[in-house]
Amino acid sequence: MNYDFNYQMMVNYMPDIMTGLQNTILISLISIVLAVVWGVMVALARLSHKPWLKRSATAYVEFIRSTPLLVQVYFLFFGLPEFGIILPAFLVGVMALMLNSGAYAAEIIRAGIESIHTTQYEAADCLAMSYSQKMRYVILPQAFRNIFPPLIGQASYLVKDSALVSVMGVVDLTKAAAVTQAVTFRPMEAFLPAMVFYLVIILTLIYGTSFLEKRMRRW
Repeated sequence: MNYDFNYQMMVNYMPDIMTGLQNTILISLISIVLAVVWGVMVALARLSHKPWLKRSATAYVEFIRSTPLLVQVYFLFFGLPEFGIILPAFLVGVMALMLNSGAYAAEIIRAGIESIHTTQYEAADCLAMSYSQKMRYVILPQAFRNIFPPLIGQASYLVKDSALVSVMGVVDLTKAAAVTQAVTFRPMEAFLPAMVFYLVIILTLIYGTSFLEKRMRRW
């Protein structure tokens, strides 16, 4: 089978692909930041001495890890309007990614906190630090240094999972490629640039943060 690759067609539709790329980067960055913040809150809830808080956080984590992300996206997009909550598809996508990745990030962060030696807690207690001060200035900084690689791995999964927002009509990289293919009937020219851009984003994230990790270990 001979396939006549049309480079000119790929170039002509590149502005649409670039628009999708911008939206993918924006969605991913916002979702990653919110997922880490939410993950810290859930991790602390999981370690709480209050039974109701610990059980609620555990139930949330198990629910998220036991259901597909696509189902969660559909539930938020089609379910929230039933309760009178109508949100833009972009915001629903960010919320779904945050809630999903936040659950996995919470387990990573919880493991990082539990890895800190008890002497660090005792040292903070000797300085008469409150619980929030202890976590902010002593425990969490050390924990994040230990869990930096797995958090970046989770962030890379989030970037790839962001393609699911296309099912709600959000013009991300995947949606832009799908629309291009539907218009031109040229799947190679449409999806090849999308694959390359995803590859560039993920590799930049992995190797860029690997460089930062090496610098952090020197400090």
